Amino acid sequence: MPTITYVRENVQVQVEPGDSVRYPALENDVPIYCGITKLANCHGNGVCGTDRVAVSPKENTNELTFMEKFWLSKDLKKNPNMRLACQVKVFGDVQVETQCK
Repeated sequence: MPTITYVRENVQVQVEPGDSVRYPALENDVPIYCGITKLANCHGNGVCGTDRVAVSPKENTNELTFMEKFWLSKDLKKNPNMRLACQVKVFGDVQVETQCK
């Protein structure tokens, strides 16, 4: 089973292959949404683009989805590991850096 390590929070969670990064984070009190987006988000449907995280290595995840390409076009130029937590699927061990402080 893959392990997701939320680096900033020092939390490790084992998940089933193909699980997203979002749900295990929320279940373990890892902040995925910052500020007002804690209340105003699309609840994991990929249409708001507010759950940005950096995930590595990308070889252990699915390809970028259409919604990620749409929402993250500028972010990916600065950090090619940027993903939307609700859209990224995990197939091997990954490290996740959340954006909330």
